[in-house]
Amino acid sequence: MRSRDCAGSCHGDSSTNGVSTATLDIIPQQEVYAGLLIEVETQVGGVEVSDMRMVGLTLLSNKDGAKDLPSNDGWEIVTDPNGGVNNYVEIIDDFSIQNTVSQKWTLRAPTSPGFYELYLGIQHGSPDGGIAMVGISESAQITVSEMPENLPRLSPEWTPPNVREVGVKTTIKLETVNTESVYVEMKRGSGIVNLSVVDNEFTIPAAINPGVVEWRVIMQGEGPDQQSPWFKLTAQEKSWDVDKTVLYLQAISLFLLCLGLAMTQKPIRNEELDEIETIESDLEEKYSSGVPAIPQEGIPEGWTMEQWEYYGQEHLDSISRGEQL
Repeated sequence: MRSRDCAGSCHGDSSTNGVSTATLDIIPQQEVYAGLLIEVETQVGGVEVSDMRMVGLTLLSNKDGAKDLPSNDGWEIVTDPNGGVNNYVEIIDDFSIQNTVSQKWTLRAPTSPGFYELYLGIQHGSPDGGIAMVGISESAQITVSEMPENLPRLSPEWTPPNVREVGVKTTIKLETVNTESVYVEMKRGSGIVNLSVVDNEFTIPAAINPGVVEWRVIMQGEGPDQQSPWFKLTAQEKSWDVDKTVLYLQAISLFLLCLGLAMTQKPIRNEELDEIETIESDLEEKYSSGVPAIPQEGIPEGWTMEQWEYYGQEHLDSISRGEQL
């Protein structure tokens, strides 16, 4: 989360900041009920930026620079334009004097009905470089109404997922209140498709490449029909898995190396030497007991340390007999 106070300190000396010429606007949805999810659109137009075409946008609750985070007024960032949960995002797009760039945010409204304000702050470079340009919008005034008792809605405790792995289908379980029928729509290209919903559960097909899909929920019940904001689900490449045993062994090696270097720098008392020997013995017993020694060429390609622990000795015995495991 980021306050407006960061605008100068995060981009150099605030005395060198310029005033952005950008036109900024915040467009909330028409009906906002206390504690429910809403969609807010922010627009940036008429601005010249650096060659990087990057702009920083900050959603704020006031323009005083103090206690200006949306959470200070009870707002919750559920999904930012980049698929995170931050009130500050950096956007790369076709910003120019002629273009208006729109971004969508999903917020949870404050639980207390009343009148609220939101502001959009902007930070960007200048075409000539060397100057950080900053600005802030006029207030967007939002009336948060008390929720009708029979309103079909998503449960206040339910939150949509924001991220998934490429190649993995996503099953989502909805939690609703006062709802008799539920429909789920998903954007596909320039059109919209309906997803099958069974017992409030549906599946979004796996993504082939990194990207974003948008979907929403339509709810029917005794009260007026309701539809959720368009939720964003971002597909990312799977992160690399790290073998913890290898990390432990590397850490032990580094520790022993440091001990060796320390021993060459100053004389070691008998009690210190005893302590070092005890540590080495404990580490060796903890991580090497029952594990075959790793040959100079390393463990077989594709093996994990866990596999080596269980099958390493069999592999070494096979090599000594001239066999191929």
